[in-house]
Amino acid sequence: MASPFEGEWRIDLGRSVVWDADAATYVPDEVGEELITLRIDGDVQDYEVRYGDDPVVRMGYESRYDDSEWVPYLVREVSGSSDDVDGAVAEMKRRLKADSGAAERHFEVGRAYGLVRTVFVDDRTHYRISKSPEDGSAQSVMMRRLGPDGDSYLASVLDTEGIVFRTRWFVRV
Repeated sequence: MASPFEGEWRIDLGRSVVWDADAATYVPDEVGEELITLRIDGDVQDYEVRYGDDPVVRMGYESRYDDSEWVPYLVREVSGSSDDVDGAVAEMKRRLKADSGAAERHFEVGRAYGLVRTVFVDDRTHYRISKSPEDGSAQSVMMRRLGPDGDSYLASVLDTEGIVFRTRWFVRV
């Protein structure tokens, strides 16, 4: 039986929010375009995300559920039509709130964005645990929960202090 997560998912920006520590409140997520493709074969998940439309940052990983091995969450491609792709990527990092401090992430092709492990709970619930590829420190925990209709899911991401700093809704394409 195929996993109910199998397929393509587009972010629903109208329902997605991110924690703004300065304002101490949730604000609309400014990620822009986000398309996730999930391919699941048995207990192996192939996850790919495409952020943005210009530039486009394509990242992904392949992991076996419940495996003790950490796998790289790799930046696979960074492309754009702008003469200043680096500047456009910096702007994207700002919108993602991934441009400084403990939340800073790097979007360099071939570089691991993080190291991840995935946990299968049931057909509608998966977790992804992430740590830094540089020093092994904790980055985040994400819970992905499929809606009862199978046509949407919620991804809630906790930071290292246990704060839900990102809540993203996705709808099946």
